[in-house]
Amino acid sequence: MGKRIFFQIYPGFLLVIALTIIPTAWFATRIFREFYLESLRDEVLVRANMMNPRVAQAIGKNEFAAICDAIAKTADARVTVINPQGSVLYDSEGDYEAMPDHSVARPEMKAAMIDRRNGVAIRYSSTLLKDMLYAAEPLFNAKGELIGVLRLSLPVETVDTNIGKLNFKLVFFAFILAVLSMLLGLLISRRLSRPIENIRRAVDVMANGNLDRKIHPSSNIEEINALADAVNSLAVQQKLRISDITSRKNELGAILSSMKEGVIAVDSNFKVIIVNRSAAEILNLDMDSASGHTLYEVLRNPRMQKFAENILASRESGEEEIECTFDGKRILVMRGSIMIDEEGGEPSGAVIVIGDVTRMRRLEEMRRDFVANVSHEIKTPVTAIKASVEALEESGADLPEPLRKFLQIIERHADRLEALVSDVLSLSALESNSSAQGMRFTFKREKVAEILATAKELCRAKAEAAGVVLELDCPKELEVVADSSLLEQAVMNLIDNAVKYSPSGSSVRITGKTSDEQVEIRVTDHGCGIDSKEHERIFERFYRVDKARSRKLGGTGLGLSIVKHIVLAHEGTVHVESEPGQGASFVIELPLPGTFRTEEKA
Repeated sequence: MGKRIFFQIYPGFLLVIALTIIPTAWFATRIFREFYLESLRDEVLVRANMMNPRVAQAIGKNEFAAICDAIAKTADARVTVINPQGSVLYDSEGDYEAMPDHSVARPEMKAAMIDRRNGVAIRYSSTLLKDMLYAAEPLFNAKGELIGVLRLSLPVETVDTNIGKLNFKLVFFAFILAVLSMLLGLLISRRLSRPIENIRRAVDVMANGNLDRKIHPSSNIEEINALADAVNSLAVQQKLRISDITSRKNELGAILSSMKEGVIAVDSNFKVIIVNRSAAEILNLDMDSASGHTLYEVLRNPRMQKFAENILASRESGEEEIECTFDGKRILVMRGSIMIDEEGGEPSGAVIVIGDVTRMRRLEEMRRDFVANVSHEIKTPVTAIKASVEALEESGADLPEPLRKFLQIIERHADRLEALVSDVLSLSALESNSSAQGMRFTFKREKVAEILATAKELCRAKAEAAGVVLELDCPKELEVVADSSLLEQAVMNLIDNAVKYSPSGSSVRITGKTSDEQVEIRVTDHGCGIDSKEHERIFERFYRVDKARSRKLGGTGLGLSIVKHIVLAHEGTVHVESEPGQGASFVIELPLPGTFRTEEKA
């Protein structure tokens, strides 16, 4: 845990004061001591110079000792007189007769005796047992001859005593200065820390949700005022952002609540984030208690759990139809997609949309059953009508011409009605497969050339009767995953259409090849062509471009719709390429073997 800013600033301020005052005091003491010593040296030298003539004149006379005693008393210093040979002639504070040789062994004596100049030295006195300041001055007679040395000495402790007094005053002054500096530092530190502390308290209030709190600049420090303005600006931005998020959340809640489909959102750990009301109703869940629990706790259906696991594991969208027993048998369509984290780009969870298609599936089943039942019911009287017409035609060779003409009309429409019933049954069976009910398809690898050849042979008789030549071009090695009977039916429907709308003497070309990593089956005729605005609608049930001609040629209007359903069952696409007067090419595109999702499909 970090320290408060006051305790970060103030100790440093005290350290700066200490590092400033202590060296300054020490350096000042040293300078004052040097100054006192220099002053003392000058004073001793002045005294020695003033005494020099009197001492020089008294050497060798009876009054020498008395004159020296008077000089020592007047000078208030120790006075020593040494002859040129180093013997002590007089000393005011010691037994000079017992003193050792004072020749050039001492620095001040060397300067006076040898260099004939003033000498000054500070050293320890073995006679007085303390540090002394010595000043020696040579003594000359009237002829200029060296007759001795006058030496004055003062104890250094006098300097130290004066320096001590000065140090006491200096330390007292430094103490007062330090106290004043600390008080000033305290005021400055508090002045710096108080506005920051106020900002911190305001930020705490904002963090608790009160974003209307404003920080008023209370300092003349530009940086702190800028910080306060930045925090105020951040609070305004956060308030706008929270308002926007709240608005979006309310909008999302309104959208989710109004959806008929159920929505469940989970994070990467399978914890439920969102459950809307429709999902709670469909799955019989408690919407309030579901959030925060794992999907395994909320959904007890293993297939639903596995579906969510697959979505997160594969990181791809998916769809699955599931039967469950929530309040009876129900059919649910689940669609899932991944949520991506904007920062890291990694999946952060999944959204599962659940649609209850139970009623729709029941209606589809009822419709299919109705169509199948009606078709079967119609098929019986149609067969009876055709049998009766054939019996009349065979029994009555001499029937009147009008009656024979009516019998032919009845037979033609009975055939057309039979073909229509057959196509309706086929279409119903295909639609049953698309909803995982009804007939079963078997997909396996088949030779495309064999399927096209079979369809060509089955349509050969009708083509020859219409005077149309069928041409086939397909590599023998080309393969596709398909239900051969269904694919033959689709190709036969296309060939039959091409023959119907092709003029006599023309040809219909059937080709198979690989194109853009797909298997392409193309049926091309040289008929009247189809306008581009009709291309999308011709695959609808009972839609005819030329209704009169289609009925005349015996078309049911369901052939191309059957082709479309067969192609969709093979995970492929079908489209037409045509212009009026330029013929038409119907193109089936199927996935290559290896890309087809399954070879056994119900």
